[in-house]
Amino acid sequence: MNTSRFPRFAIPAIVVISLLVFSKPGFGQDKQDQKAVLKTMIDSRQFFFTANSATTMKGRTIQLTGGGYDLILFKDTLIVNLPYYGRAYASSYPAANDMGVNFTSVDFTYKVDTVKKGGWSITIKPKRESKASSIYLSVSTGGYCTVRINGGNRDPISYYGTVTPLKAH
Repeated sequence: MNTSRFPRFAIPAIVVISLLVFSKPGFGQDKQDQKAVLKTMIDSRQFFFTANSATTMKGRTIQLTGGGYDLILFKDTLIVNLPYYGRAYASSYPAANDMGVNFTSVDFTYKVDTVKKGGWSITIKPKRESKASSIYLSVSTGGYCTVRINGGNRDPISYYGTVTPLKAH
């Protein structure tokens, strides 16, 4: 006969709950540090976006595996290497097998707005780039990011992933 006041699973549950309750202030500080790092990256125009999935205009989501799908901003240079899934309306692209959104630009505008609930809205407009007339990034304070690319003669496409410092890569 078991004379213990608590069932066997209750003690580990109590320990876990106690850790969560007493460690909560530490999580808040980490969030503040992460937000400061993100703000610095965005303001200095130096960050690395890694795409985990792509969503077409028709709502189809494709999980991106194998890595190498990214958008890099380094001050005055924008490097985009993202796949494209969707409908193209003209065959004005140089090669039939080059259907991705792949380009490097040093001529673009960059605008940042802070959103109400925290996070940032970034608008990048590359000049003289047929594959991306505008790029919109929505960055959360947790480092998650949605990127929407509007391009000439193509349906818009969105990507979901994370934003990290350049030095981490």
